[in-house]
Amino acid sequence: MRNFIVVLTFVILVGCGTSNTVTNEDVASYEVKQTFDEQVEDEFIFRLVTGKEEYQEGEEVELYGEIIYTGAEEIIIAHAASAVIFNIEEQIRGFEVTHAVPEIGLQTTLVPDTSYREDYSKQGISYTEQESEDYTKFIEDFSSRNDFPPGYYTVEATTDFFDGTDHRKLKAAVDFKVWTGSKED
Repeated sequence: MRNFIVVLTFVILVGCGTSNTVTNEDVASYEVKQTFDEQVEDEFIFRLVTGKEEYQEGEEVELYGEIIYTGAEEIIIAHAASAVIFNIEEQIRGFEVTHAVPEIGLQTTLVPDTSYREDYSKQGISYTEQESEDYTKFIEDFSSRNDFPPGYYTVEATTDFFDGTDHRKLKAAVDFKVWTGSKED
């Protein structure tokens, strides 16, 4: 019985210690669905783009949202601190990267048929002390680097604004993988 308890304790400790580690085998089990998504509502086009399906650890991830107004004249939209909000989840670990978005009313001028682009930035990433240690370590690692930690990421971006007449809310989604080392590792 004593040996069983020792073995069980070891298994639990080893299991808990590795839950934040992602291998290329883990990444390989996911299939990327789309690196580009576009939603259209009246005279507004919202795009979400990642540069490619797969990145290597250490490589900067290209991720951005675009709003294109196809009307005849410039228009001013009112929105929160950002015109594009990125919601990112690393699916293997099941961790969501949350960002604090102050409810500050800003305005952006959209020029007809010209892309207004917002690149993803790791500014304002937030978490609470009540989060698990694995989650906290992941977020601290995610925040401290220029690239993304290895994993399979899904991104849903939203543009939520008032165009002077109507409230608009458009969503788009993309996904991508980040490999550790080389894909053969």
